[in-house]
Amino acid sequence: MKKTFLIAYLLLVGSLAFAQNFKINGNVQGLENGAWLYLEASSPEDGIKDSTQVNNEAFAFEGKLTKPATQVILRTKKYTNYVFFWLENKNVTMSLKDGQFKNGKIKGSATQTENEEIQRLIKPIELKDDSLRAALRKSEDPAIKNELRKQIAEIKTEIYHVYLNFGKVHPNSIVVASATDVYSTTWGKEKTQEIYKVLSPSIKETTYGKNINSFLALSQEVKIGGKYVDFEQTNTVGKKIKLSDIKGKYILLEFWGSWCGPCRQDNPELVKTYNAYKPKGFEILGVAADNNKAQWLKAIKDDGLPWENVSDLKGDKNDVVFMYGISAYPTNYLIDEKGIIIAKDLRGKKLSDKLAELLP
Repeated sequence: MKKTFLIAYLLLVGSLAFAQNFKINGNVQGLENGAWLYLEASSPEDGIKDSTQVNNEAFAFEGKLTKPATQVILRTKKYTNYVFFWLENKNVTMSLKDGQFKNGKIKGSATQTENEEIQRLIKPIELKDDSLRAALRKSEDPAIKNELRKQIAEIKTEIYHVYLNFGKVHPNSIVVASATDVYSTTWGKEKTQEIYKVLSPSIKETTYGKNINSFLALSQEVKIGGKYVDFEQTNTVGKKIKLSDIKGKYILLEFWGSWCGPCRQDNPELVKTYNAYKPKGFEILGVAADNNKAQWLKAIKDDGLPWENVSDLKGDKNDVVFMYGISAYPTNYLIDEKGIIIAKDLRGKKLSDKLAELLP
C-alpha cells in the first residue's frame, strides 16, 4: 500500500513539474529545411530568447516562464514572417504557413485564446478606421475632412470600451492589463482609472498592474494654457537636473528616444533652431525614453545635441512620460518665462516660425 502511494505521489510531482514548463510543437508550410525560427519575449526582462531550425516543416521549443503568461514573438531571421502570441507554461501547438504567420492557428494557451477573442471584437473597429482614413485621403472637401477626423478620433474610445467591457467580465485578464499598460497615456487618466478599478487584486500586482498604478499616481494631465509640472531626473554625467533649473525666456521640453526614427530625423533641424535662438533666450531640455544608457549617450553624441538631456532609463515607462501623458515620440511642449505651456508639438519650420515671432 505504501509503495503504491509513493508511486502515485511521484507521478503527481512529476506531472506538476512538467506543467511548469512550456513546450511548443509546431508545423510550418513553405519554409525550407534548416530555416531558423526565433522565439523572444516582448519584454527583455522576461528572459525568453531561443532559436531552432525547421526540420521537415516541423519545429519545437521548450522552456520555463517565470510568469503565468508572457507575450512572445516567433519570427524568421529577417522578420519576413512573425507572429506575436501569449505563451503559458503548457503544451502549445502552432500551425503556420510561410508569409501568413499572423493568420496561424495557436492552441494550448488560454491567454492566447482570450487575446484572440478580444481581437475579434476589435477587428471591425480597425476596419472602420481603415475605411475612414481612406476616405480622408481621397476627400478634398474641408467640411467632410473635419467630420472624418472627428470619427477617426473616436476610434480609440471604441477600442477602449472593448477592453473595459471585457475586463468587467474577466477581471483576471492579463491581456486587458497589458493593453491598458500600453495605452494608458493615450486613453488618459480617467479612462485608465476606470479599467484599473475592474481588475482583480492579483492582476494589479503584476508588472502591468504596477505600471498602470504608477501612471495613475504620476499623471498630471498637462495642457496648453496650464503651468508646467516640475520634475528632477539624472543627466548624462549623473547629475540631478530639474526642469526649473533650466533658464530661458522660452524652454522646449522635448520627449524623444535614441530608438525613435522620427526623433533622430528631426534632430539636425532642431540643433539649427537651437543654435539660432539660444542667444535670444531659447533653451531645450530633452527627456529620453531610453533604457540603455550607452545607446542614449551615443545618440546624443552622434546627433550633436548641445542642450541638457535627462533620463531615468525606464524606457517608455519614464516617470516624466507618465506625468506628461506622452503617447507618441517625438512630442514637445513650449514653455514661457512664467512657466505656462503655450504650444505643443512644434517641429521644424513651425517651431522656428514661432520662435521668430516670440524672439524677434
